[in-house]
Amino acid sequence: MTFDSAKPLVVEIGLGCYFWLALCTLLSGALYPALEVGTACQIPLTLSCDAGLLLGFAGCLAVAQSGGRTFGASSLAGTDRTSGAVVLPFLLACTTSASILLRAGMLFEDAAVPMIAGDVLLGASLAAAGYLWWLAFSGEPPRGAFLRLVRALLGASIAFVALSLMPRGILLLCACLVAPVAMGLGLAAQLPETKASSSKAHPGTGEDKTPLAADVLRSAEVKSALNADAASTGAEAERPAPLPRVLSASIVISVFVADLLLSLFPVSLFSEASPLFAPLTGDPAAAVLGNLTEPAFIAALLIALFSVAALLLEERGRLRLPLVCSVGFFAVAVGFVTFPYHLPGGAPIGIAEAGRVIILVFIIMALLRYYQGCPPQAWLIPLARLACLCALAMAVADVLVMTLYLNPALDLFDFTNRTIFGGVGVLVLVALLLGPMPHVYEVVRRGACHSEAAGNNAENTDEGAESAAAVSLQREELAEAHLDAFASTHRLSPREREILGLISKGRDVPYIEQELVLSKSTVKTHIRHIYEKCEVSSRQALIDLLQSHPGD
Repeated sequence: MTFDSAKPLVVEIGLGCYFWLALCTLLSGALYPALEVGTACQIPLTLSCDAGLLLGFAGCLAVAQSGGRTFGASSLAGTDRTSGAVVLPFLLACTTSASILLRAGMLFEDAAVPMIAGDVLLGASLAAAGYLWWLAFSGEPPRGAFLRLVRALLGASIAFVALSLMPRGILLLCACLVAPVAMGLGLAAQLPETKASSSKAHPGTGEDKTPLAADVLRSAEVKSALNADAASTGAEAERPAPLPRVLSASIVISVFVADLLLSLFPVSLFSEASPLFAPLTGDPAAAVLGNLTEPAFIAALLIALFSVAALLLEERGRLRLPLVCSVGFFAVAVGFVTFPYHLPGGAPIGIAEAGRVIILVFIIMALLRYYQGCPPQAWLIPLARLACLCALAMAVADVLVMTLYLNPALDLFDFTNRTIFGGVGVLVLVALLLGPMPHVYEVVRRGACHSEAAGNNAENTDEGAESAAAVSLQREELAEAHLDAFASTHRLSPREREILGLISKGRDVPYIEQELVLSKSTVKTHIRHIYEKCEVSSRQALIDLLQSHPGD
């Protein structure tokens, strides 16, 4: 096996190790040296990791705004291919290792200050690593990137359970050495490859189907007078595409409410008696099995089940944003609402933690699809800004929860306060699903290339932006004219022409059903008629014929 053939495996293992470290940070107490020390400094520890996330994302934003010149990261922004694409991931891996050594008490003493410092450093390194993974996937089709992400998440959840059952020394060795090195290798293998191939636009090879609209447009532009305009506005096409306000606000509020509800759980993940583990340990009061607690086990199990279901649905083209979003919000709400009844073993917090991870998967899925087909320069800065806002929202939620528990007398009203804040949080989740979320789905469906970004930035438009919008409109009109000419040549009906346009954009049968409000059998009948009139037998053959059709 050559190194090139092993690269996909190395990348997925590296991404899986990143997710495993994130799950350990969220779900495991094994990375702390002593629970007594952690309990004594619970207030700063509540804020430290989220503060580290904010610092890490702020650093990423500074690098993106500097054009990638900082820390030799110009190769990461796609401007050149220096050694920075290899050095930076391993520098990040070393930082992650050092943060875990500090947090686990393996450097210095089992004291509060090293633990808090390690917590902040770990949050910052995980934030920077997540941003680099985004950059690594920027040249891939969104479907391929999402499938790789879910496969890695499935492997990480299984590895989390398996390693938590092993002695603490093995778990710490993997967290301090194996996982950071694997993460660095995966990033180093992916970043140069993605940047080198991003300009090729991945023309429909492998497991992913690239939408045809860009390919048809490119072939038509060769025969049109837009070539000069396209060349003169190439820099404009790479300008940052701002996120619509409804998408940004919905993401930030979702992260804030999920973090607030989870922070309001007044139980520890690490000391709850577990009826699930009692038969295995022979001790009715057993809180853990190895380093694995019942809430953490339930969270990892639900994440694994979600990953398997997502893989099966996405392979068949049936995974929809509303489904992922609803599942995540439902799990968080159910976990919190059932907690006052105190199900034995802390199961509600495990359900809610899994819901938070699923909400993050929804956010990643939405952003991947919104920015599909856009160059990295179009989303690097907007994504970093959004990440900073989310980290700040999580820190604010932590501060809010800390103020609730600073007063010892508040314990008398603990249930009342938790119910009030939890009820408000659940209502906000429901309001998001019924209010802005339908608009979010529509924004994501249109994508950055076809959204009304010019309308959102009307106050900041200039002649260059207006020129770019005009050229974009001309391109869309040219693509439509090309499709019209093809439909006329092959005598397609108006409905068949409409379906052909959706097929040219990579849409599948379920999407066409919803878009045109037709039954599945009707859509398949129209597609069969299109194949017969064009004398082809498959979608790929139709795409090839459409691309080769001469433009007018």
